[in-house]
Amino acid sequence: MNTFLRPLSGRRRTAPSEALLRTGVVAVLRADSPDHLMPAAGALVDAGLVCLELTLTTPGALEALERMRGEFGDAADIGVGSVRSAVEARRSVDAGADFLVSPGFAADVVDEGLRAGVPVYPGGFTPTELAAAWDAGATAVKLFPASTPGPAYLKAFTDPFPDVRVMPTGGIGIDDVGPWIRAGALAVGLGGALSGDALHGGDLTALAQRARRALDAAAGARA
Repeated sequence: MNTFLRPLSGRRRTAPSEALLRTGVVAVLRADSPDHLMPAAGALVDAGLVCLELTLTTPGALEALERMRGEFGDAADIGVGSVRSAVEARRSVDAGADFLVSPGFAADVVDEGLRAGVPVYPGGFTPTELAAAWDAGATAVKLFPASTPGPAYLKAFTDPFPDVRVMPTGGIGIDDVGPWIRAGALAVGLGGALSGDALHGGDLTALAQRARRALDAAAGARA
């Protein structure tokens, strides 16, 4: 049996989106205000980086999500990050989130994702935390912060846990995308190294160039 789709308490583990499987990169958009989210998101989607994570630490993130749903439709896979409770998970799904991401493992957030039928990516750092999140029904587990252990840690983890899908996030640079994918990552979450100054009204052309570099790195590592 494919453990990735193993039935869990009468429900099925939700599969990652086609967009995530195809691109291997998630743009984590964390800002002090929502003012520049839409222009940055547009530049990313135009560049082909269509998996976007809006974090709840950004004021007005859910309202921005609803606007993006209307602007991009099915062209973008837009999720909500920094989800730490079942209430936040439900609000995010109601606003149109395509997936949920947590900084740590909260079983009730995973349960909400399973109930809603959306992919859910809870965070963890130690093998015990990552395995517990997976066994609870996560679509994949978010290794966070990934910059601390590096890609070799992922290889060491997946040797005894070959069925667990992992998405490293936190402190990853664009030049690190390839090594993480080659180490076995399902996808890589990119934050500040990707967004640069774009979420503060900065250079959207440079943002698009970084996005294309990241996508090329992921594709090259898979090839």
